[in-house]
Amino acid sequence: MKHVLVLGAGRVARPCVAYLQKQEWIKITVADAIPENLERVAGSHPRTTTLVRDLGKHAAEVIASVKPDLVINLLPPAFKAQILDQCLKAGTSLVHPSYSDAASMGLDAQVKAAGITFLYELGLDPGIDHMSAARTINQVHGDGGQVESFTSTCGAIPSAEANTNPWGYKLSWAPDSLIGASLRHARILVNGEIKDWPDGQTFQHVDLEEVDPLGWYEVYANADSTPYLKTYGIPEATSIFRGTIRYPGWCETIVAMNKLGLFLETPEDFGGLSFRGFLARKCGSADPARAEAALCARLGIETSSAVFLRLKWLGFFEDRPIPFASGSSRDIIRLLYTEKLVFLPQERDLVILKDEVVASYAATGKRLRHTSMLIDFGIPGGDSSVARTTGIPPAIAARFILEGVIKSKGVLLPTMAEVYNPVLAELEKEGIRLVESASEF
Repeated sequence: MKHVLVLGAGRVARPCVAYLQKQEWIKITVADAIPENLERVAGSHPRTTTLVRDLGKHAAEVIASVKPDLVINLLPPAFKAQILDQCLKAGTSLVHPSYSDAASMGLDAQVKAAGITFLYELGLDPGIDHMSAARTINQVHGDGGQVESFTSTCGAIPSAEANTNPWGYKLSWAPDSLIGASLRHARILVNGEIKDWPDGQTFQHVDLEEVDPLGWYEVYANADSTPYLKTYGIPEATSIFRGTIRYPGWCETIVAMNKLGLFLETPEDFGGLSFRGFLARKCGSADPARAEAALCARLGIETSSAVFLRLKWLGFFEDRPIPFASGSSRDIIRLLYTEKLVFLPQERDLVILKDEVVASYAATGKRLRHTSMLIDFGIPGGDSSVARTTGIPPAIAARFILEGVIKSKGVLLPTMAEVYNPVLAELEKEGIRLVESASEF
């Protein structure tokens, strides 16, 4: 019997563990610092053991004591480097859904020498998006085509009936990640020209896009798209864009919040300050009673504007005291997001993933638009779509590494046919299916 260690029992862990529990030849250990999380994720399954551990301090001890055949790391990105190091020292294969970096990719020779597999970027985004893109692009190249442009957009938002607040958003992933993304550097390629938007400027460059049959959404660039020319093997492409989907209105609100410095981590003194007083201070006024006027003057808006009303709804004009004496603006945003942007138990989230490849075929003179679309809803009272689409892919990959379906050693990404073909096929069996189409134009 093979043994998988799952590190972290947060939002995406339950579907991951549930998939592994269906494999009768796998036993599972789940480790997390919070007993309630472990109980929710593991249940009373006979082949599943739980460990209450602070993995920031004791990850090495846990890996050494459990001696797993494979580790699935579902911890936040801040833990990535130490988990990679410990798995390498233990000679244990690893699946990790978060983004890689130069340091983690640079471990390839050592991982190969250890005879193990480190598979990165296998969740939803990154993950399913990579597999969809690679499958389509390899098909285009196999048919003699050349890629002119590649576009990938992905969003995790409330379903239409759960879209019940003026922000058009509810938390289905860690608030810190959402807040950090509000200052993200973005870079795209458009007709051979680089567009570079640092420090959250991407939210000033928003487009509207229709997703049939759901409706219209905002789309903005997410992080640096240009390395994916190499990752996807499309040096011939003159345009590449990887972006995020939101309901309309999100971007103008983030632009305003960036103008106020609400996502900064600069230490501040909040002693005796109310939320109203904090906002007034951010707008250059020492008088809490003038918070509304100061906000309108600072942003050049009216009290009837959607941005003003969203900030009001979030709680910025409340007289209640800030419940901590010091911190940063980001701490206040985290608190308000966690209080207000919340799914109710029976509400569904919605994941939309759309890849579009425009390709030309010299032999036939045709140009085709290849589209891959995933529309997936959460289960009312059960797992969210984000949890399923992020948690199930690494569990599938773990199974296939242990079974020898994925044989390659070293540092891998899911852009390899050896990974994406079996994993996408298995995802379809789990009800997570990409719809493919092609049209001539």
